[in-house]
Parts: sequence; structure tokens; C-alpha cells
Amino acid sequence: MDLGITGRVAIVSGGSKGQGLATADALLGEGCAVTIAARDPATLEAARDRLCAAHGADRVEAISADMTDGTAVAEVARRTEARFGSIDITVSNVIGHVIDPKGDGPRAGHFRDLEAADYRLEFRQLLLSAWYLARAAIPGMKARRWGRILNIASGSAREPQWEIPHMLPNTVRPAVAAMHRDLAAELAPYRITVNSMLTGPITTERSLAYYGWLAEQRGVPLETVLAESAARLPLRRPGKPEEMGRTIAFLCSEQAGMISGQAIAVVGGRLRHLF
Repeated sequence: MDLGITGRVAIVSGGSKGQGLATADALLGEGCAVTIAARDPATLEAARDRLCAAHGADRVEAISADMTDGTAVAEVARRTEARFGSIDITVSNVIGHVIDPKGDGPRAGHFRDLEAADYRLEFRQLLLSAWYLARAAIPGMKARRWGRILNIASGSAREPQWEIPHMLPNTVRPAVAAMHRDLAAELAPYRITVNSMLTGPITTERSLAYYGWLAEQRGVPLETVLAESAARLPLRRPGKPEEMGRTIAFLCSEQAGMISGQAIAVVGGRLRHLF
């Protein structure tokens, strides 16, 4: 199927690895020009080289930026437009809580473990980053009466995960999905679609680090935690980043123009909801 987005311009935040990198790869494969943005310059450069090797350098831009900072996001948008033209697609993919308790960011934990500052940080990571990116692109999308806004979210936006220390995403992810649902209604007259993709266990570096941390906390082998996670999935296996990337490319396509305001679960059948 021709997705009809050849020549479109996309920004993917958190695009240096994992689901973000797989999304950039899928969009490039459909003929888009893509800017990937992330904080770590070294990881970003390696991702740029990988994408250039696969798709050529003329449609790839990589910008080191903190996508939770409004000024930085505006600069990413400015540089993208200066090189490729108007922005047609945005994919927000800033991570939330960190696994390493000494890391820079909110912590994994239950209600008893967390302070008010952790919730503020999680809202900044997940909600404000998506808000900044959408705000930067919406004026141009409205002027051209076409756009795709996609948020890489989590199954916890619909069904809280109580079996793991997931209090922060259980609280903040639903709010982010609600913002995108409201935005979809506002932007529908301009032929701009807005969707969230709800993910579950994915074979990414971050996911494996998280399960490694859980195994350490519980005092069990990593293989035990991975097996428990897979057992909760009807498909009995985690998702692959490229599966997520291809789904996002479709949701950002011309062919998906009637899909908007949705939180689409791509979690191997784990969620139990009917609607």
C-alpha cells in the first residue's frame, strides 16, 4: 500500500533509539524527510548514521535538544523547516520515569515511594513535551489544512498497571491521552488527525533495563521477570520496535485520514477493555 506521504516532513522526538528510531526509519521508508531529536549527542549521531546508511543523508536531520523545553522545541521546528520545509507530521516520544534512581528524572515507584516533585517531572516529560511539539507545528498544519500528530503512549493510559511500580505513568499517561483526544476535535476541521498509540512490552534497551531493575528489586533472575511479562500477553511475546514504527507510519498516512481522536492499543492483546 502506498501511504501517500512521500515528501512529507516529520519530527520524531526521542528518535535516537528504540521506538522513536524505528518510527523515523518507517517514515523515511515511506518517503518522508525526518528530523530526529534527542538529548544525548553521541546516541543521536549513531542513530543519524544508521538512518543515513539506510535511506541516504538528504532526508535525515538530527538535532540534540531537550524536548521538554519550549525554547529548544521551537528551535528544532525552526531548523527542520529551514532544511525541509513546513512540518506535516509530529511524533512525541519523550520517556517518562527513569529506571536508575540516581538518574535525571522522576523515579519508578508506588504511591508511598514518590514525592510531589516526581509528579511534576513526569508531567513535564510526558505532557509538556508533547504539548510543546504540537504547538510548534499546528499553525503551519492549519494553514495547509493537513497534518498528523501522534503520541507514543502506553497501555497504562487506559488500564493502570498495578503489578509493577508504575504510579507515575498510571497517573500522567491518561492525562496526556485526554489532551490529544481534545486536540483531535479542535483540529478536525483542518484535516489534522491526532492519535495516541498505546504500547506495552517492547524489545528495546529501555524496556530490558526496566525489567532488569525489577528483577533486582525482587531478587529473582531477569529471565523470570521476562517470562512473567510474556505470560500476561495473549501473543506470548513482546512487541518489536519495527512493528510499532510501521503502525505509526500508517496512522500518519494519507490513507488513515479518518482515524483521529483514538488511543490505539498495540500491546499483543494484553488490555482487557472492549472500547
